[in-house]
Amino acid sequence: MLDKIYIPTMGRSDIQITYDNLPSKYQKKVLFVIPKSEWKLMTKLYGDNQLLATPSKIKGIAATRKFICEHAGKTRFSMIDDDVVFYRRNQKYYSDYNKKSNMSKSKRQLTEDDFDEMFELFNKWMDEGYIHIGHKRANLPPNKKSHDDICFFNSIHHIDGRKLSLIFKSIDWTLCEVGEDANLMFSYLSRGFINRKSCEFSAHWDSFQDGGCAMYRDSKLHNQEHGKLQKRWGKDFVRVRAEIIGQGTHGHNIGTIKEFTYKPKLMRKLWLQEHGMKTDPLVHRPREQFQPEIDKRVKQ
Repeated sequence: MLDKIYIPTMGRSDIQITYDNLPSKYQKKVLFVIPKSEWKLMTKLYGDNQLLATPSKIKGIAATRKFICEHAGKTRFSMIDDDVVFYRRNQKYYSDYNKKSNMSKSKRQLTEDDFDEMFELFNKWMDEGYIHIGHKRANLPPNKKSHDDICFFNSIHHIDGRKLSLIFKSIDWTLCEVGEDANLMFSYLSRGFINRKSCEFSAHWDSFQDGGCAMYRDSKLHNQEHGKLQKRWGKDFVRVRAEIIGQGTHGHNIGTIKEFTYKPKLMRKLWLQEHGMKTDPLVHRPREQFQPEIDKRVKQ
């Protein structure tokens, strides 16, 4: 089961949307990851036991994410932005549930039982080999299935630390300060690991609001850091779609930016082309099954 819920937060001590919308049993699993300068203020609100201060040398969300993953080690854990509200969609939308309704609404905010079921499901998916699990935005139309594999997501991360530990040191965590979630995904997809996004357990979060990354991010930084991401992984995987005003309620705070799209499925396809023959079960299981018999006949 996932052991800890890390919430990186800065400049929003009085507005903790994620924490406030968690059931009390899950609030007890939370560690707020904060700059040392906010320790005194956060202690008054949440006490010492739920705070984790970043070293002074750590600046920005990319380095903070690395710090969290290193602290979590080989455990299974969640890393959730501080402004998230979780929802559950009606199963009537999904073919893998035979489109059978399980609620009176199209979606509802998660109950404690829903959280229990969600985390049990994510733990099962990790047992099946997924290194990283995320969420579809709740305001987007439902998919045909309750989940999507090999895709981009951000802001909410459930990670199998044991799998991540195998490649942790080889990841350039601070390659870019914006687009750091895509950089992490390309780092593990290019090494054969896979992710899954839940569409049934969706979530709402905003972008570019005051506090957090908005304290240092502007359109120039956004475009500059994505340029680094594009240079590292290539224009086939990081593409400019258009120039737009930042999305969300607070998009005006950042102004006009280049909108980038990511191609994780293309990265997975490339890896399979290079390594799939050695790792694909459809290839190596029959070989393992019949190899002893083949060897025996060759000797004769």
